[in-house]
Amino acid sequence: MIQIEMLNVKGQPVQGVRIVAPGGEGHPNMLVLLCKKGYIMCGYLNQGTAEAVNDAAAVVGGSTFDEILANPVKSVSPEAEALGIAVGMTGAEAAEKLNA
Repeated sequence: MIQIEMLNVKGQPVQGVRIVAPGGEGHPNMLVLLCKKGYIMCGYLNQGTAEAVNDAAAVVGGSTFDEILANPVKSVSPEAEALGIAVGMTGAEAAEKLNA
């Protein structure tokens, strides 16, 4: 199942996409927050691919949209770093920069 939800991050719209794992309970879901200049993704997705295609992407761990927004950024692509996104800031702070 795919769930799409519009989130409000500091007054800016962010589209949240969750793909529920086909393996059922105990398997991680895939989460992506789509912003104007890039995206925030869970660790299930491949940062190397984001870097290979020059996307601004940040990896944040979590199993819900709220967790992704509250948890710290674990890694960033060079394009995201150029936008001011840094390891350790929250997902919400990263989303704000990706929407600026």
